[in-house]
Amino acid sequence: MTAPSYLAVALCALAFVLALAFRRHRAAQLLAASTLAVAALSWPADGGVVAERARDAAILFLPWCWLLALLVPEPPLRSRRMLAYVIVVAVAAWLTTMTPAHVWDGLLDLLPLGGALRPARAALVLNLAAVAAALVHWLRSRRPLDAAIVLALLFAAGGWLQLAGLDLRSWLVAGAATLGVGVVYASWRLAFLDALTGLPNRRALDETLARLSGDYALAMVDVDHFKQFNDKHGHDAGDRVLAAVARSLAQTRAAQAFRFGGEEFCLLFRKPAVAHAACEEARVAIESLRVTLPRKPAAKPAKAGKASAKTPGRAATVQVTASIGVAPRGAARRAVDDVLKAADQCLYKAKDKGRNQVVALN
Repeated sequence: MTAPSYLAVALCALAFVLALAFRRHRAAQLLAASTLAVAALSWPADGGVVAERARDAAILFLPWCWLLALLVPEPPLRSRRMLAYVIVVAVAAWLTTMTPAHVWDGLLDLLPLGGALRPARAALVLNLAAVAAALVHWLRSRRPLDAAIVLALLFAAGGWLQLAGLDLRSWLVAGAATLGVGVVYASWRLAFLDALTGLPNRRALDETLARLSGDYALAMVDVDHFKQFNDKHGHDAGDRVLAAVARSLAQTRAAQAFRFGGEEFCLLFRKPAVAHAACEEARVAIESLRVTLPRKPAAKPAKAGKASAKTPGRAATVQVTASIGVAPRGAARRAVDDVLKAADQCLYKAKDKGRNQVVALN
């Protein structure tokens, strides 16, 4: 193979390794099939029958492998489903390299869509079916990685059509690169964004604070009586409240909001002068929230066996409040930990004074 061919295979293999390392097993399944297909398409043109068969196999088997990975639930690495997928790919590779010519020709005619349509058109039909399956996954989950899978498969569809004058291998490499970027981005989100609220998490806050210099202010925000609220209404209701509060805090003027942990949030102000007033605005905004709780199940009939209509439970709305403590960086508080500690102390003063208020340290 030429240097560009080695580079193409290496890029696909790197994306595959990244998917395995970050435990994105469906992406790894798709990339394993793509890597083998790119390797087959990179076979030297003067390779004779083997090279020709390798290119036919890439067209014939690749879309089926994609469909299998998308139609079966994403498997753990050590599972029967993953083993079955590896066996299918291995059998496809064995058929490509070991079967006699007359068996191979018969196989091309027997496989669905293999002989009924031209190979590239059949592959395009299967590719578009894989795109549809991937789109269903994305519509259900709204995860960035599923969106990357859809885009990668669309790139592959361009390969069957030879769009922009590029061959199938080039489009497959573009799709693999897209999927590799999607794996890295999804893993970054997992590491630095809170899954419930979508805000940057404690790790992101720590890294942001470690790079800070100059003047700034920190505000600690705590949802009032949240434990009692959870005990009364349940964790689903509590999650809705936290998500609503997070959306409100994300709109705070001149601040960057973080999920600190539990029912606590942190606001970072690069301009300390506006911190107190902005926190008061944020407190008022939270107080004005009306959060719709999950609908309770319908009430059961008073007596078993008695015919009566079940009245659906009503969706209730609740109001929540928050206490906020604010501390700027100053001459006596230069270290990040000191500023955080001061803001936390102000938060507890706000709670002691009756909650639903802002206490700021000058």
